[in-house]
Amino acid sequence: MIARLPGNPEQPRRVRGFSFSGGADSRLAVLLGIPLGILYVLGILSLRTKTPFTDEADHFGQIALFLRDRWQPWPSLTTIPGYHVVSALLLRLSGSASLDAARLIGAAWGLLAIAGFHALRRQLWPGTQTLGTAQFALLPILAPLYFLVYTDVAALALLLWASWAAVARRSWLSAMLLTLLVGVRQHEIVWIGLVAPLAVWSSSQVQPGSAVRIVMRYLLPAACFVAFWIWNGSISLSHEQSGLHPDLSLHAGNLFVAALVAGLLLPLHALAGFAAFIARARRAPWLALVPVALACAFWFGLRADNLYNTAFPSYYLHNGLVAVLEPRGAPRALAAGIFAVSCCGLAQMRLRPPVGWLLWPVAALFLGASWLVELRYALVPLALWLALREPMRARIEYATLALWVLLAVWICHATATHRLFL
Repeated sequence: MIARLPGNPEQPRRVRGFSFSGGADSRLAVLLGIPLGILYVLGILSLRTKTPFTDEADHFGQIALFLRDRWQPWPSLTTIPGYHVVSALLLRLSGSASLDAARLIGAAWGLLAIAGFHALRRQLWPGTQTLGTAQFALLPILAPLYFLVYTDVAALALLLWASWAAVARRSWLSAMLLTLLVGVRQHEIVWIGLVAPLAVWSSSQVQPGSAVRIVMRYLLPAACFVAFWIWNGSISLSHEQSGLHPDLSLHAGNLFVAALVAGLLLPLHALAGFAAFIARARRAPWLALVPVALACAFWFGLRADNLYNTAFPSYYLHNGLVAVLEPRGAPRALAAGIFAVSCCGLAQMRLRPPVGWLLWPVAALFLGASWLVELRYALVPLALWLALREPMRARIEYATLALWVLLAVWICHATATHRLFL
């Protein structure tokens, strides 16, 4: 039997041991949802009354200005302050002006992001959305950001819902959400290169020849981004920060680190995929050169020379990671091997829909456009990959969930106690 989705006539009823039974999925939702809900509340409580964490000082400073009716940009703010306007309005409606109240708004954005992931996953891989969403909610490099005044989670929520709207044949809604995204983290406009093809693929299945009309709708967020860029003179809102966030420059640091971190977070997926890659290499021996070339690229190409990447490596996890990998020694060699296995292995995972392969070039552009190496920048491509990718055997997925529970709790606790930060 075939379980058909709108615009996708070839979706199988079972996916690697996952049943499409609604009853089974409902029971799993209860079993996973209750403990995850408790952990989410504990995460909120653990960060209450804490002093601002790094960029929170800038983000909450901007919100505080708006609360005092001073409609001017915070000097070091790099993003368009749409997130800050919404936060200020909600705080004014609530009668509160505290950092803790602003963090609660951030936690609400987190719930919207989780719901957006669930909707997208259910649309693409029905029957696997509950476990997949639990994994997304516990993604270790995302978990502490749910409870802080940062723009990353709000932007991710908008992008996930825009992707869902594209797949669900609601391209106008998708384009509107991307327009809002420009007002939160303007550089994420590059993901229009994936979202627009998702919308075209979805609608062209039932309305051939509609591609141009759909693409035209996505000109609105693109035009808003270009208009801001021309008006402001740089992609970074703050001109004093633009030197450390330059326009039209490509850097390989985030590409290397993102793939390395993906391999570390998904070791079973990477190894299983790499085994499939080896099987292919036996039929086409030239493929054996690919992991060697990737490892060499990492060994010779990894650089993190942004000034911010030298700050407090014992506290900032991303700076500590690149500090360990900068010297050409054993840690760099090990990381080069993990990077190669991660790239070859994770690339074997089938993505749905067929245009999902565009995730790879868009992710490369998105990551390469940032000079500063940050673990946070890997969030968007990794979240979208988790939504689009085919699930593996259930025991691998549950083992990954168990690993991420431990890592997410550890990193949230370490953040709350000021021992480290992403």
